[in-house]
Amino acid sequence: MDTSTRNEYTALLSWVGDCTEGLGELLADSGSPAALLRLPSSRLGALPPRTRRALDRARAGWPRPGPCASLIPSPASDTDFISMGDERFPAPLRAIPDPPPWLFCRGDAASLQGPAVAVVGSRRASRGGLEVARRLSAMLAAAGYTVCSGLALGIDSAAHGGALEEGRTVAVLASGVDRPSPQRHGALARRLMARGCLLSELPPGTAPAKHRFPRRNRIISGLCEATIIVEAALPSGSLHTASAALEQGRDVYVVPWSLIHPGGAGCLRLLRDGAVPLTSFDDLSHWFPRVDNPGPGAASAPPPEGSAAVLLELLGDAVLGLDELQRVSGLAPGLLLALLGQLEVDGWILREEDRYGKNPAKVSTSARSC
Repeated sequence: MDTSTRNEYTALLSWVGDCTEGLGELLADSGSPAALLRLPSSRLGALPPRTRRALDRARAGWPRPGPCASLIPSPASDTDFISMGDERFPAPLRAIPDPPPWLFCRGDAASLQGPAVAVVGSRRASRGGLEVARRLSAMLAAAGYTVCSGLALGIDSAAHGGALEEGRTVAVLASGVDRPSPQRHGALARRLMARGCLLSELPPGTAPAKHRFPRRNRIISGLCEATIIVEAALPSGSLHTASAALEQGRDVYVVPWSLIHPGGAGCLRLLRDGAVPLTSFDDLSHWFPRVDNPGPGAASAPPPEGSAAVLLELLGDAVLGLDELQRVSGLAPGLLLALLGQLEVDGWILREEDRYGKNPAKVSTSARSC
């Protein structure tokens, strides 16, 4: 970007800040900030009031920068400013309704190119949901897909972690890229920047805020050819991402959940409305042709037999403590603990404190089921 163009973007951004709704399409049509501000007022009538007021301030003060003229980082900083005219701006994102007018990137901007899949879900995820997100993301990353998510607690962090095992990942933020949240994911954000990037349309220094997450979600889905919802309750921000993906003409895949599992109610709603069920890890190779292997962590242990198989069947969809397991199984305490230990080592069950449940991510001999 030459100095003159950079100065134009600096001035425009200093006036509009985070008031970007509807701005991207106008900027794409006009070609430059200066041309945008020369558009007749009739072209601005459809803008949301907040964006329109920001542009009116810019038109009144142009070409003088507004009060926050340092919002665009210097070329020497660790943050890239990517305008819509920049060849690094992802082509899929340019084509969505209400595209972001610009992007701020920390990390490897090359990770914004190539095929990408979003993997998102609940912040209060189950252990099974976390494992499914991790393994799906690792399989996609190993096949050359960039995994996109939102750096949130739960499914998002598991998706980033799984992708980092095998490839690259992008985290889209509802804040400036210099203020990733939650703070406990600082180490994850640093790892991510080495193998991908942090991305936002919001200027550096912008704090995360609840109202910014729905607009962030359209960027997550817009970067990607498809969105996978692993686990989502009702209501759920993940459903906003799914809705954005559908509006953008992108595919939505959903991991089914039990009818009585509240954390999966949003997934069942999406399936009812026509989302594609993702019922086994092998499904990935059908819907995502780059995936041609069963993925990391495929079961190597044989399926349980005898008393272990009976115990696994008794668990069903429940999560049971030792006393209840002994009551329903009739097994001696020593044998019960031995069987539970072997099932846990082989990955068939998950333990949380002294309660046990089936691992929904564990593959079977006939199909590697989610």
